[in-house]
Amino acid sequence: MTPLHEAARAYLGTPFRHQGRSRSGLDCIGLLVLALADAGRAVADVTTYGRDPHNGLLEANLIREFGPAIAKEDARPGDLVAMAYLGRVTRHVAVLGDYPEGGLSLIHTDQTLGRVVEHRLDGVWARRITGVWRA
Repeated sequence: MTPLHEAARAYLGTPFRHQGRSRSGLDCIGLLVLALADAGRAVADVTTYGRDPHNGLLEANLIREFGPAIAKEDARPGDLVAMAYLGRVTRHVAVLGDYPEGGLSLIHTDQTLGRVVEHRLDGVWARRITGVWRA
């Protein structure tokens, strides 16, 4: 079975598309759904959501699929993370990878850059993490 972070890396460069579920376009949930399937774990897919999940919907779905969140300090490559921006509601997910120069990386669909990217998990990104799940 392919580790989740390696499966997610196969989508690097794939264009961003809200609710996308194919190599022609992905959003963050689409990347997670396809990478999990490629890694041998099927999950329920939901495509009826807005850009700003509310009332804990994203976290509730992650808990339903993967159980309770684990401690942030226990995070390792292949784990899933949920994130919030500027203290707002949790609205983004990513896969943790092993950064080539040491430490952890984030593999995720970056709407601003318009594609799936991987970069070091620095302090700015680490502060955005609201939960960690083991897939």
